Amino acid sequence: MDLTPNDEQEALRTATVDWLADNMPLDQARTRPASIWQGMEDMGWFGLTTGAMGLDHATEALLFAELGRFLAPVSAISTAVAARWSDTEGKVALALGERILDSGDTETALGLFDGKAGLVSYQAAAAEPSLDLSTAQTILDAAPEPALLGESEAALHFRLLTAAYAVGCAEAAGAMATEYAKMREQFGKPIGSFQAIKHMCADMAVRSQVCRSQLYYAACALDGEDPDVDFHIGAAKRLADQAALENGRANIQIHGGIGMTDEALAHLPLKRAHLLQFVAPTATAELL
Repeated sequence: MDLTPNDEQEALRTATVDWLADNMPLDQARTRPASIWQGMEDMGWFGLTTGAMGLDHATEALLFAELGRFLAPVSAISTAVAARWSDTEGKVALALGERILDSGDTETALGLFDGKAGLVSYQAAAAEPSLDLSTAQTILDAAPEPALLGESEAALHFRLLTAAYAVGCAEAAGAMATEYAKMREQFGKPIGSFQAIKHMCADMAVRSQVCRSQLYYAACALDGEDPDVDFHIGAAKRLADQAALENGRANIQIHGGIGMTDEALAHLPLKRAHLLQFVAPTATAELL
């Protein structure tokens, strides 16, 4: 199995990164305009594996990791899965129990219910901030009854894209810490020259690479209908969540005192990591 992206995949990834850097910078994560969703639709990210485009899950995972690195709206995950496995059109929010994440401009959400993907309808209500400050949420009185999707692969697809977001989140924290270590000086030297900081940055890079490699393998397993695909995707989600959380914490530590403040961006990847660990988590029993 070749896990190296080919030229076409790299071209798509580069185009994705360029668009995200221009339209979705991290410093605007909490103040993005409503028009950003239309731009994402125009890029075609929500229909990559549908019959219209026909790309494989490996390519989709590659691109969704980049979306995760820029803390793109979490409803991109649920919208892409709904487009692939149902006839639902337009934006689909992400259901997490009685919480509907990124609930604006839609009254349909998708989530996992006892391990199966399902769609729910809800009544629009005032949104409020969630743990992740870049994601608004609507809290319902009770978890709605889902209409389960018929294909078992829908749940795997949902977990794979959530893992891809966590991979990107881990890399965002690592890149942020490394850049800060290059510019922040102490005792007349960049703090990145100190061995302790070097080790922390190296550990962040290793965690990111490990979870990205497992993500690629899991995506290829889904494309190849591997009989152990449940395990590979579950492992990808577990590794990605762990990397995102640990890198997020290390990023704040490297930033020092300013890393604890709201004006710094270091808290954003960590809060997104905490949110993602509650979305399609992998239980230890599943891996065992």
